[in-house]
Amino acid sequence: MATRSKKKDKYFKWAILIFLVVAVAAIFGGYEWWKSRRSRFVRYPAFGISIPENYLIHGIDVSKYQQNISWESVKEMKVRNVQLGFAFIKATEGIVNTDPQFKRNWKKSKQAGIIRGAYHFFLATKDGKEQAENFISMVDLEEGDLPPVVDIEQTYGVNPVILKKELKEWLDVIEYYYKVKPIIYTGVDFYSRYLGKDFNSYPLSFMGGALLSV
Repeated sequence: MATRSKKKDKYFKWAILIFLVVAVAAIFGGYEWWKSRRSRFVRYPAFGISIPENYLIHGIDVSKYQQNISWESVKEMKVRNVQLGFAFIKATEGIVNTDPQFKRNWKKSKQAGIIRGAYHFFLATKDGKEQAENFISMVDLEEGDLPPVVDIEQTYGVNPVILKKELKEWLDVIEYYYKVKPIIYTGVDFYSRYLGKDFNSYPLSFMGGALLSV
């Protein structure tokens, strides 16, 4: 693993990328702007996914369910003015689970010249610190990589107070280790109902669309 001291100055490139997307959201009203546009998707058969309109930068998230990805093909694909510029790759889930395709995807995406980031699928029933340690054990960030992402979508019946406590623990451990603020990936409704203002200081990525700060 790269040492923490070396990671402190490694994020200039991704900072530019993040800034471009965040700036667009901020200019038009941030969170409210996103909510008003979240349904405007166009399906691109060549990509096999629906892509939100009115964005300059597009990316994908992948896991074992996409099996063996041809990253060279991903890099070369372009339909009209849309091209995939980055990918978030699932690394871990809970306190012990790791994605069997992570190491391959992590290596091959970089070789193909795709900006990459890693994410953790958060289980509200598990300890936040131990989940963070699981992620850290798998992910070695390098220059040009995107910040860590936590994917939180369900409460699994856990009290919202406990959920927020464990999520904050994950975020704190990850930020301390990588020296960069993590991104929260979730649904708009889930964020409004269970997270809200307690996590407004974190970059947010809502399902199916833009990254923004609120």
